Amino acid sequence: MGVLAIAISAQLAVFSSSYMSLSRANMKGTAVTLADRQMETYRTLPYACIYLASGTGDTTYSADTAYSGSQVTGSSCSPSATPATSATTASQTVSGPDNRSYRVDTYIVSTTPSGGRALKKVTVVVHAVTAGAVGSVLARESSTFDQAQA
Repeated sequence: MGVLAIAISAQLAVFSSSYMSLSRANMKGTAVTLADRQMETYRTLPYACIYLASGTGDTTYSADTAYSGSQVTGSSCSPSATPATSATTASQTVSGPDNRSYRVDTYIVSTTPSGGRALKKVTVVVHAVTAGAVGSVLARESSTFDQAQA
């Protein structure tokens, strides 16, 4: 009876560990999907319309390595091509298809390679939100936009 109890306890530990692993993989998959969706929004916009509204980040936002003093804010975007609010907001909390909350942070910085023209580098970082607190990074995606591709 004791051997059977030990075997069942070990089996329950394996099931519990597997459940946690699958749950984490599910969250990472959802985070990658959210990052892709946000990045696709920028890929549909003209170069001049890739910007962030000023004052839409916070201290958690500015602590990320993608943040720098040269954030692109404001634009010369034509009124007919104005991007959606979700494209110009630096930090937003969204609900994923799994009904969990995720924080999507977008960083847009201006960079100029030596001997090249100005580029905009967009980085999207997705965090888990647990009990109202921003958690670990689940997904990070970056893309560079060139004015000539507008």
